[in-house]
Amino acid sequence: MKDGYCGKILFVELSEGKIEELKPSEQTYRTFIGGTGLGVRFLYEKMKPGNDPLGHENILGFVTGPLTGTSAPGSGRFTVVCKSPLTNAWADSNSGGYWGPELKYAGYDAVFVKGIAKEPVYLHIFEGKAELRDASHLWGKNTRETEEILKKEIGDEKVKVACIGPSGELKSLISGIVNESGRTAARSGVGAVMGSKRLKAVVVRGKEKVPVAYPEKLQEVQKTYFKLFKNSNFQQNLSAHGTGGGLSFLVGIGDSAVKNWTHHGTEAMPTCTRLDSVNMEKFKLKRYGCHSCVVRCGAIVRVEKGVFATEGEVHRPEYETLASFGTNCLNDNIEAVIRANEICNLYGMDTIAVGNLIALAMECYEKGLIGKKDTDGLDLSWGNAEAIVSLTEKIASRDGFGALLADGPRAAADRIGRGAEKWAMHVCGQALPYHDPRTSPAQGTGYFADANPSRHVESSGTQTLEHGGALGDDPVLSTPALNRYGDDSRKGPMLALGAQFFQFYSSAGLCGLLLLGSTVPAAEYVAAVTGWEMDWSEALRAGKRILTLRQAFNAREGIVPDDFCLPERLVQPLEVGVSAGQKIDFETMKAGYFTTMGWDRRSGKPYPAAWRELGLDEFEL
Repeated sequence: MKDGYCGKILFVELSEGKIEELKPSEQTYRTFIGGTGLGVRFLYEKMKPGNDPLGHENILGFVTGPLTGTSAPGSGRFTVVCKSPLTNAWADSNSGGYWGPELKYAGYDAVFVKGIAKEPVYLHIFEGKAELRDASHLWGKNTRETEEILKKEIGDEKVKVACIGPSGELKSLISGIVNESGRTAARSGVGAVMGSKRLKAVVVRGKEKVPVAYPEKLQEVQKTYFKLFKNSNFQQNLSAHGTGGGLSFLVGIGDSAVKNWTHHGTEAMPTCTRLDSVNMEKFKLKRYGCHSCVVRCGAIVRVEKGVFATEGEVHRPEYETLASFGTNCLNDNIEAVIRANEICNLYGMDTIAVGNLIALAMECYEKGLIGKKDTDGLDLSWGNAEAIVSLTEKIASRDGFGALLADGPRAAADRIGRGAEKWAMHVCGQALPYHDPRTSPAQGTGYFADANPSRHVESSGTQTLEHGGALGDDPVLSTPALNRYGDDSRKGPMLALGAQFFQFYSSAGLCGLLLLGSTVPAAEYVAAVTGWEMDWSEALRAGKRILTLRQAFNAREGIVPDDFCLPERLVQPLEVGVSAGQKIDFETMKAGYFTTMGWDRRSGKPYPAAWRELGLDEFEL
């Protein structure tokens, strides 16, 4: 094992049932770090363009970073990578909990899977050994049942399970991969890719420790972060209430979607305060946190009585889920949101997408494009909590009207027709997250400028810069102060810095939530763990390299920048909130970002000079 790394990855060919161990060089690790970086490095080399995302040639990867499994705060993350069946573009989807660290304890930095098994299988990885086992008896089981059966079958309650539910088996393009019954790599249709391969689960267990080059140095860097954490009001509130603690505040400033993004502000939904996570305290059983996390923003809840009673102990809905099934559907019943969230976790679905689809259906219902004869008798009037939960179940099982919606908003609008595409809130098929682009223009630009569209956490670093802050003490981590609602033609370097920072940070194995209201010494962590003399200049260069290879992946697939665009509804000035009346030139901001990164704005291809400058000559451009 190398410091920070196991030094080995698994490559599994399901069609032939073969498992191979590969040993990347130290230079490969240092150049691409881990997570998304190591993932795109592997897929760009091993995959040819034009492959069917649900076919034999698509590669599905589970990738950790050098900090995953160490004592660095927030280091419980891993990333799932593939070509997305939802967007046909690059996909990386992140999850937390304990599965990622356990993979490293079992002896591997990553697992890449290709091919299609003849019958359902699961991959069992135990202390440096891996084998494929029959999963026919698990096919059709939900994620909770799958985990319980595997733990009993293997005879070890400590195994960590990442699996798909029935939605992934049915190849719903909004399905995700669930670990520990509620931590989910939810976005980009990664669950459908796993289902297409007939891979039900990846089970890991190990006893190794992640080697650290300079433990004392790591402890010193941790002390620096702990001081920042204690002085961050945002992080303290996140710790106390989770990500949903300030939902009504975000509605008030115009950030949250109300009624499928047609309304904004508390006046549009005065009862939105009922959705704040404080209202789930009566259902809370305990708090929890991911591996090595001081924030501990999660909680387990249970609704024992009523029409929305849960089937068991469930994860407390986070902000995106509360906004998705709540404000976006004009629903203020928090018990219904808890139940809808449980269904998504059991079946393995993206809660952001499911609420988005229900809101689209409700708007089409309101405007007469569909009626009860189309919706299997469901009354899809705004705010109908029982209909929201019922339709969630239908989408999960691809039942009736639910099957029409189960492949995302772009496909659903195409199937409904008659102008429904105007009300489908997505970028290239991926449902929008619930932060309005106009309240944070830098974040909004990331929705359609990044190679992995319509994602919000990736803009965590950029948001700090947009608000006038710095990403750390090193001078390279700050940019000149700019007007948040202006200076659009000057924001390219700021957008590039924020994106480069985040790609390094996430690829190292850290949680994006820690960046909000604080700074995280990620490069210092990596230097202490690996023993490399790495500074922030090298770290940002690695981030730029990762971004550039992701962008080249899309260009190679024939995707051009104009294929990604914001819905028309979201480029008109807001009438309420902090950005009321502001006209934002998103296209100019995107063009400035591409120029700074060294990418052609029309084709999306990196320029040869930028390619060479980043040391990517070994790959065909």
